[in-house]
Amino acid sequence: MALTKKQTAELKELLVVEKKRILEQLLKRQDASASELNELSGDSADIASLEISQSSLHKLGSREQKLLEKIEHALGKFEDGSYGVCELTGEDIPYARLKARPVAQYTVEAKEMLERKERGFKKIEEGDDGDDFFPNDDEED
Repeated sequence: MALTKKQTAELKELLVVEKKRILEQLLKRQDASASELNELSGDSADIASLEISQSSLHKLGSREQKLLEKIEHALGKFEDGSYGVCELTGEDIPYARLKARPVAQYTVEAKEMLERKERGFKKIEEGDDGDDFFPNDDEED
């Protein structure tokens, strides 16, 4: 069932609010990081601590950056009218799923199928030489 106008507006607002929150957090972290660099005293323990802190901030920042990209993608789908439609199957994504995860690009079933395929490829990559991945041409003759 397609989303109602009210549901669409509510989901778009959730995305806009989350985008704003992430951008504000990233700016705060950037400011805090810059001030830490300015206060650097030169003690090796302080420098090591700062490097660990910077690394942690970078990891958090990159995770938030990925989420920000997903939010932008979802907001773009509002513009072209495809928000709430599974990118794999073309089926409507249920409102409850979008409410829980407004950046969802797939129905639960489609996402599970993609994850099963991904796990299958990983098993093949981890296996010996992958000979059993392709059927033997002699068997069909």
